[in-house]
Amino acid sequence: MLAGVVILSACASMNKPGNATPAIEADRPDFTESPETVRPGFIQAEGGYTYSRVESGSSQSIGELLVRVPAGARTELRVGFNSYTIEHASGVTKRGFEDIEIGTKVRIVEQEARSIVPTVSILMLSTLPTGRAGIGSKEMQPTAKLALGWQLSEKNSLQSNTNYTYASEDGMRFSQWATSASLGTEFTPRLETFLEWFGTSPASLGASRADYLDTGGAVKFGSSVRLDARIGINARTSMNYFAGVGLSYRW
Repeated sequence: MLAGVVILSACASMNKPGNATPAIEADRPDFTESPETVRPGFIQAEGGYTYSRVESGSSQSIGELLVRVPAGARTELRVGFNSYTIEHASGVTKRGFEDIEIGTKVRIVEQEARSIVPTVSILMLSTLPTGRAGIGSKEMQPTAKLALGWQLSEKNSLQSNTNYTYASEDGMRFSQWATSASLGTEFTPRLETFLEWFGTSPASLGASRADYLDTGGAVKFGSSVRLDARIGINARTSMNYFAGVGLSYRW
């Protein structure tokens, strides 16, 4: 699979458009997926690190690598390589790789100016049972996402997702919904921030709903490099929090 990404990267580099390249955009670090797709002629990789704390322990996610490959003017293929996870809970430590995720994003409505009609994309994704036992799942976890985006003003934008996952846990299937809204502000062409709410219902099999608030920002270097950071809490208990940093690169 890695060899395939290298080959695709080489092909993309031979087909870069000659006009000015817009600044890089990414689907991280917030929970909300952007409706934008990677421009044809380029490959984009996004990755990072997240530390999470809950009442019963903590976890670290190292890698979070997402590779996005254009498959048309409004379509991209996506491969989420499995992060290495370290979990501490009740005196027990588990280490190993998470499941790989594959999918596609298709932009079906595009709005470049301010409008009540948003830019709209649909994402179809699924994990593959490739992770370590106890960290990954033994079953595929198919997910559909509706991604919406509005340009509110020259510097402010709003993005929202509605997600459905046919989840599997302990050998049982259940429906899991997630919704989110992320308000972004571009202070300068290089610096942007966001404020986000997102929730999942149920949070896991037999659990209640979980809601989160987070904020963060990103700094762009040239048109192809973007550094980001975020911090957030569980809106129902401040004892649960998370923080992370990341890097996105387009070539």
